[in-house]
Amino acid sequence: MILISSLLVSDKMNLKLRCEDYGFECEFVLDEEKSIVELKKFRDHFEEEHGIDYTIEAVTQMITNRGHSLDSIKK
Repeated sequence: MILISSLLVSDKMNLKLRCEDYGFECEFVLDEEKSIVELKKFRDHFEEEHGIDYTIEAVTQMITNRGHSLDSIKK
């Protein structure tokens, strides 16, 4: 497993997203294969649990700001 900032990426090409890494006092963790579907689930969590309606583009930008490439997320 490789640690990239607060973004954990395993050899299986999973992306581990932790809500607390994005400024929330929340223990929500999403650890799935990198895809746009995972980003949508993370976005849905922000809206449902925190009342913040981020666009998928905003969530994608948050992830890339943490050092992950856009190309690898959308594959």
